[in-house]
Amino acid sequence: MKNLKTVLIVILMLIFFSGCAKKEVEEKPTLKMAAIYVGTIQDGDWTTLGYIALQEVGKKYNIETSYSQKVSVADAEQVMKEYIAKGYNIIFADSAEYVNPVDNIADQYPNVSFISYAEEQPKNPKPNIWYINRNYYSGAYVLGALAALTTKTGKIGFIGALDLPFLRGQINAIKQAIKDLGLNTQFDYVFVGSFDDPVKAKQAAESFISKGVDVLINVVNLGIYGIFQAAKEAETSVYVTCMYTDKGDLAPDNFLTADLFNFTPTLDYIVGEIVKGTKGGYTFMEFGENKARYPRFPISNVTDDINNRVKQIADDVASGKIQVTVNMDTINP
Repeated sequence: MKNLKTVLIVILMLIFFSGCAKKEVEEKPTLKMAAIYVGTIQDGDWTTLGYIALQEVGKKYNIETSYSQKVSVADAEQVMKEYIAKGYNIIFADSAEYVNPVDNIADQYPNVSFISYAEEQPKNPKPNIWYINRNYYSGAYVLGALAALTTKTGKIGFIGALDLPFLRGQINAIKQAIKDLGLNTQFDYVFVGSFDDPVKAKQAAESFISKGVDVLINVVNLGIYGIFQAAKEAETSVYVTCMYTDKGDLAPDNFLTADLFNFTPTLDYIVGEIVKGTKGGYTFMEFGENKARYPRFPISNVTDDINNRVKQIADDVASGKIQVTVNMDTINP
């Protein structure tokens, strides 16, 4: 009888602990990830890259994904709330324009992880927001060096969308590169008021070209189409760099290189941490060959000497041998 009681106690204990383990597994939330984009996934630019990352990372972690395109800043909060109501617990707000909407609602949904952007370590980060530093300044420095080494007229122009901190930081990085090279190069900049207005961007490019500028560095999205058109129509040789994706086929005779972005490694890291239970944090898009950020090589329409020199500069920036100073507050004189 004593042995029978012992056997019954063991069986009851096994059933109890088995039930607890099952309950623990059942209570672990199923991850679902939704992204909101300001553009369209066919733009061949920023939004395309974000969409590719969403699909690749979702597939790797076997996570259900969804997305919405052309979400205005005014609608962002409502769209995110609708996804959360449908059970999505990772929200990838893929634009710096969504930083405030994310910040506004993150406290309301402590069990949801939001993925947003920050150009520096937040002073008071929220525990359920992952902040991505896009590290624009390393690439801007390299493009500045390329432009200074390529220009024949000694005049470089920068066309940006808006007077934003990360654009001011890029302008300062370009200025630093020119100064570090010790070249007598004139540099000027303009903000056209929009990332996606080819007409305004073309007008800005034409204005620069009329003043003798022969290398244009650009931080716009769809506006690049207008800039390439201005370069192709110019009576003199004008060269163009661009951001995010390789757009050399738009103007092969005018294209130099692109400051390429790859969001997949960064999103992969963040979702991997969320899977482990880390709801928020801060991470950096690494600059270097085969990493999240690096220019396209070989550079088009330059000599081998310029290509090799700029490649060395890029590698020196990646290794830390060249330190790029980040100043987003004001544009240096």
